[in-house]
Amino acid sequence: MNKSFYWITLCAVLLSSLTQAQHWYKGNLHTHSLWSDGDDYPEMIMDWYKANGYQFVGLSDHNVIQDVEKWVNVPHQQDRRRTFDRYLRQFGPDWVVYKKGGNDSLRVRLKKLDEYRNYFEEPGKFMIIKSEEVSTGYQGKPIHMNITNVKNLVRPLPGNSVAEVMQNNIDMVVAQRRQTGQPMFPHINHPNFYYAIKAEDLMQLRYERFFEVFNGHHLVNNYGDSTHEGTESMWDKINLHFVQQGRPLMYGLGTDDSHNYYFFGPSFSNSGRGWVMVDAPELTPKAIVEAMEAGRFYASSGVTLKQLPQVGSSLVVRVSPEKDVTYRIQFFGIRKGSQQAELLKEVTDSAAAYALTDDLVLLRAKVISSKPKYNPFMPGDVETAWTQPIASKLIPQSTAGVTPLLNAHAHNDYEQSRPLWDALENGFTSVEADVHLIDDTLYVTHDRPSFKNAATTLENLYLKPLAERIRQHNGRVFPGYKGPFYLMIDAKTGADSTYQALAKLLQRYRSLIASGGKNPAGPVTIVLSGNRPMSAVAKTKDHLITLDGRPSDLGKGFSKTVMPIISDSYPNQLGWRGQGDMPATEFQKLRQLVDRVHQEGKKLRLWASPEDPAVWARLREAGVDFLSTDQQELVRDFLNKGKAK
Repeated sequence: MNKSFYWITLCAVLLSSLTQAQHWYKGNLHTHSLWSDGDDYPEMIMDWYKANGYQFVGLSDHNVIQDVEKWVNVPHQQDRRRTFDRYLRQFGPDWVVYKKGGNDSLRVRLKKLDEYRNYFEEPGKFMIIKSEEVSTGYQGKPIHMNITNVKNLVRPLPGNSVAEVMQNNIDMVVAQRRQTGQPMFPHINHPNFYYAIKAEDLMQLRYERFFEVFNGHHLVNNYGDSTHEGTESMWDKINLHFVQQGRPLMYGLGTDDSHNYYFFGPSFSNSGRGWVMVDAPELTPKAIVEAMEAGRFYASSGVTLKQLPQVGSSLVVRVSPEKDVTYRIQFFGIRKGSQQAELLKEVTDSAAAYALTDDLVLLRAKVISSKPKYNPFMPGDVETAWTQPIASKLIPQSTAGVTPLLNAHAHNDYEQSRPLWDALENGFTSVEADVHLIDDTLYVTHDRPSFKNAATTLENLYLKPLAERIRQHNGRVFPGYKGPFYLMIDAKTGADSTYQALAKLLQRYRSLIASGGKNPAGPVTIVLSGNRPMSAVAKTKDHLITLDGRPSDLGKGFSKTVMPIISDSYPNQLGWRGQGDMPATEFQKLRQLVDRVHQEGKKLRLWASPEDPAVWARLREAGVDFLSTDQQELVRDFLNKGKAK
């Protein structure tokens, strides 16, 4: 063992002792049944996965979720009748609902998910994640994407290109997640299925964090051919582009895409070929989704790792070895200035490490065993594992010609495809982030997270990037822009403790922050919303933190230095949703509120307003200062159009 690996491993062990234990859950997120084009009943499939050591499965049939009435005809084919006989024998006539008719016809009612899930699910041991495979295409090219933990059916949308078809359907998932509050994510399936999707298509996507680097279906061409690149090469290209754009990394999944459960071999799509191993604090859909979005998993076709490989800015790979099996650990990376991934190091051992050094943009690892894969995707395959990549933090290039928009506020900005960067690229001069205080650290998230993720701290997600952008622009957020830039922080945890932690953190960024005094230091105004210790903030001498007020705070003597913004929920003030004309009484009420706010030198924001240009027009006409939105590009275009008139 070399010295560098020894010290990295030692650090990893020490780090593990200081953090919570890792809990590993094995799962397959791409599975089919008779609800679409699989050849077995959902209960039989779940029984196999549970019996074979899986803790979670997403049963993802094409363009359907299992909440409707569905009967299937059982053909006279001998294998199909045997499949039914096995199902009836295993679950019994009291469970199986079927009808026999003339000419020996046979129909079976498929159980809905809510009818059979309790038969299998056990807290902490096994769960079924409600899923769907949205299946569509473009000019004959099949385009499929899964939705993990979907709540409502997503009907496939068309588009004018491969990328646009994917994006339109991804946007539907994002919208459902925002509307329902249910954690879910889309992932792109088998890009090389009939070579329909190229790396360049995937590079264009927003809000997409996952794709299948390994899929067990026999027609998906994981490894490419003489004229098409394999999925691993695609993966590296996509992530280089994402890092340069300031986007979160694309993570790689291993899945079965199983369809066939009684015939096995290289011409069938069978179970047990690929899966993910997820490190999550508990076995719940929320925890699994959050862990995977944080990259706390690896993909495998048989190799098991002892720990999460990501340790700070290094990959520390430790295999759980099997007797008489050898392992090759490969580290792939892309150097700064290069466009191609290269093999940086290969070790024949069960443990190895590699650091993300200053000359590297991207780093990932692959473990190749000597053990032949049982019933492989392709003859000759051996058991393998793929870690998730880690990457350097790059500040994306500023887009030339961006017009700062004084009236644009990015509501829940952290839910955008590129937190902060999308808002800046669209000219927004106000962004909002929800925070939770956990062990003296502020994490950006709407709901309390299942675990602590360093990538989502307020400092890493907003303060450090803002500091670098301001440094690049000679002390300004936007080149030449001398107006205020608001960072609104919505405290979801206790008012006093969150405020104290924020005040302590901001001391490291004093040069960025407008203090509100006679000599404001920086271009960023910090506005505390949500749970606010009003008197404590108001009494502070150097107003590094200001208050987001409410209409009830008007007339109470809070200066605009202490309370620069007044906010309220749109439904608290108005009932008009943009249909027809705005009632005159409501417009008058709004104007009166605007006048009261402006008389005190403050600005008005209404959150939860309809995402509708008709509403935005009346808000601006009345003098409302900020349009609070999740639809950044639409508001950008609306405001720029208004300027052009």
